[in-house]
Amino acid sequence: MTDSKSRTQVDRAERVLQLNRPPLQCDLQGMSVRYPFLFNFAASYSQGGYKRLHEYARWFDGHGGAWFIIHPRCAHLRAAFPSNRFFVVSRSHLRRLVDDWSYLTDIGTSIGQPELYYAYGIPLYRRFGVLNWFHLQNVLTVGRHEVPLSLHHRLKFRLLRRRFQNGFALADVVSAESRYSLQQIGSAISPAQSFLSVNGSDDELARLRGRPRDHWTPIATAVGTISYKALQQAYQIFQNLKIDCPQLRMMIVGDPRQVTPALRRKPDVTCLGTLPQPEVISLLKRSRYYLSTTYAENSFNCASEGIFHALESYISDIPPHRELLAGEPCSAVQIAGLDRGLLHLHRDSLAGVNLQSWDSVIGAMIARVRPAAAAAIHAQEIRRAS
Repeated sequence: MTDSKSRTQVDRAERVLQLNRPPLQCDLQGMSVRYPFLFNFAASYSQGGYKRLHEYARWFDGHGGAWFIIHPRCAHLRAAFPSNRFFVVSRSHLRRLVDDWSYLTDIGTSIGQPELYYAYGIPLYRRFGVLNWFHLQNVLTVGRHEVPLSLHHRLKFRLLRRRFQNGFALADVVSAESRYSLQQIGSAISPAQSFLSVNGSDDELARLRGRPRDHWTPIATAVGTISYKALQQAYQIFQNLKIDCPQLRMMIVGDPRQVTPALRRKPDVTCLGTLPQPEVISLLKRSRYYLSTTYAENSFNCASEGIFHALESYISDIPPHRELLAGEPCSAVQIAGLDRGLLHLHRDSLAGVNLQSWDSVIGAMIARVRPAAAAAIHAQEIRRAS
């Protein structure tokens, strides 16, 4: 498609959207935004989900605004990014089992049909936007994986797998944060639906540009406490490292309730709990080591933050980590007592060849949305006229 044709379709789409949306009601309720996109992050308030939400809200706030559905724990974003319009939706885990959708009816009454409906880790139950986009949040909800999981998480992921698969047929676009995750979805979607949308790495890129001389302290940091993060194996690596650095301490970031009591009681382990993103980055910058023994990931987001900030890293040899390190210097190593191979690397030897900024990630998303939405609206016009 030529640029001129693309612009013509986008212009037509925006005209039709203005005709179909009730502008007076939107204006009276303060719902007017430049981008008629509705992003559903209702189940995200921490880690990678919150990071993507925050960066999307930041970008659209600076470009005229969009609509966002958010969790009550993210209500502070309304004051931080006032050009956007936020719908705060509270749903308990139990209620989401039986009603993970009805709130969209009320939102649709306020805004009309959005050009884009983007669901982050939330199943599609019917078509809601002109263009409907599903973003995969956790790779364990697709494909088959031999990883340690609690019964609760095993049942949760099984239920989500069924709902996601039912919703794929309703999606115009299905995105994930690594090529590996898209491969796990497999034939459930067509190549035309598939879209790679990695996490932005602005903190890492800023560090690469500045090359600051951070002063590390004798700590080894692990981020994430869910069972498939395999923290006991990270502790085994830590013990090996401690032989040459007796003052080393292990710092664990994440829900301490998911850390085994035996590990929490170790005198050289500190459980810090869940920390705000800036504090996680600050901790990593002071870390002598970053440790990740995770069995599975949807993206390389956590590993990227670790390896570009901590002085030295040992991370599990899994496909998303290999995607991050393609073309980067690293070595395969074996740690005594572990039956899994690891990747060992040094921060100062990395170039960041596979990193993208959030501006680039969001720009690619918009480039995918606008022509496709314009074509869909043009098709609607033709059907109405026939």
